[in-house]
Amino acid sequence: MGLKERKIGSVAICGITTNHCCYTTARFAGNLGYETYFIIDAAYTFDRKGLDRTILAADELSKVTAANLQDEFAEVITTDALVKAIIR
Repeated sequence: MGLKERKIGSVAICGITTNHCCYTTARFAGNLGYETYFIIDAAYTFDRKGLDRTILAADELSKVTAANLQDEFAEVITTDALVKAIIR
């Protein structure tokens, strides 16, 4: 039984890696119509080497991923904000 059959309309995305698996999952969830929360401080990534061989810092990759997702595919929030929203 899938999420739709269980009447689940929202998902919270976290894990490894921020700019790969988590990003892809959030985009698909958003495109499929789920209310999608990307928990930025509960996702992790690594430094990457750019095409010009310079190092792209993990924190910058996280910021770019958050900017790409926000207001288009997901709402980017912190763990604290998610917990406070659930407790209400």
